[in-house]
Amino acid sequence: MLNKSLAILAVIVLLLSPAICRAKEIPPGRWWHLPYFADQLNITDKEKDELDKLFDFNRNRLAELKTQMEEEKSELLKAVDQEHLNETSAITKMTKLENTRTVLAATRFSYSLEVRKLLGYERYQRMKTLYINWHGLQQQ
Repeated sequence: MLNKSLAILAVIVLLLSPAICRAKEIPPGRWWHLPYFADQLNITDKEKDELDKLFDFNRNRLAELKTQMEEEKSELLKAVDQEHLNETSAITKMTKLENTRTVLAATRFSYSLEVRKLLGYERYQRMKTLYINWHGLQQQ
């Protein structure tokens, strides 16, 4: 039963990998306030306000989910570290933790989609290129 549960979780992780990777295409933080991005992407003040609202909402939701994940991870570790292992309880706690990770990945992906909708295709593609270049500049 444990092997079956682990296999199911592995499939979920593989299916979410593209969503997780896509979320990393967006620069961290309030990048739209940096002249490097804002000027080259012609981001208006109205768009900055919309991005600020989206960022604030997402940041709060991500913080909640990360806190929830830490609590669930702690509960899982407690269940596994019991002298008398309750396999069903441990699997249930692991599944709950993985579900929260899935929601976290989906929330990140949803943020990416909202940024894409706001910028449109061409500016979104340009933002990704700028981010790659900016990331390289930051590492030099």
